[in-house]
Amino acid sequence: MSPQRPPRRRRRRWLVAVAVVLVLLANLAFNPWFARWRSLALMAGYDQVYERDSVPHDAGVRAEMPLAGTGLYPRMITFNADSAMSAWLGSDVRFTVDFTFADFEPWRGYSAIFDPDDPLHGAYVGAYYVQGLGRELTDAEVTRVAEFDQRGFALPALGLGFAESQFDVLSSDAASVSFAGRDWTSYQAAVLTNCPEHTPDGFLASYLQFGTPPAADQQYPACRMAAQIDVTYLPAEDLTIGLYVMTTSEQETAALRDQVSLRTEIIQH
Repeated sequence: MSPQRPPRRRRRRWLVAVAVVLVLLANLAFNPWFARWRSLALMAGYDQVYERDSVPHDAGVRAEMPLAGTGLYPRMITFNADSAMSAWLGSDVRFTVDFTFADFEPWRGYSAIFDPDDPLHGAYVGAYYVQGLGRELTDAEVTRVAEFDQRGFALPALGLGFAESQFDVLSSDAASVSFAGRDWTSYQAAVLTNCPEHTPDGFLASYLQFGTPPAADQQYPACRMAAQIDVTYLPAEDLTIGLYVMTTSEQETAALRDQVSLRTEIIQH
């Protein structure tokens, strides 16, 4: 019969194991090197909550947008804002936006969305879902949806209030296109809005998602952005889907549209 290990030695090993786990958890929670993994872990849980009450979930229709190899954060994040968008459009609608942004560079504590030297600086890619309007969105309403997404959701999450932000359409045009087995109206626009870099003044919940930005020379500077939104309407579901790309250059917007929007599949369950 083999002798039993002394209780003190077992207790010591158990304490060492607990200490290792605590150190790993602390690093995941606070170390900027783990910002990307922390973001992905938290957004997975966040997205499950919002997804259950989203327009695409309830309508049984979703835009599956490919993200691999694009330099974008590898997860679409869901946000629902029925009452806010209803008030903004002056009609009772349901609204969901699925979005992503520039990925994190390896071992850097923040997304490249904050890096003015990165091609995806200030960029967003995603899908709008507007349901219940009883008709297609007008051209002006498409612009208003994009404006409220930027000024009412994206920028306030990063600390810039609606009253302090801007979204001015400098030029725009529209064309009819076909892809993903559907007809779309494709809107191209040059927009003057605010870029996201800023010097942090305290903690924002969005830093768990984007990482904490480095100190910046300017607070939310005005940026000229190139935006493209491809819009289609599903009458049976009374649902408008808008696939959007916004970056700081026409070339990058066109490239991402080719990589993501034009390869999107509309999945109906």
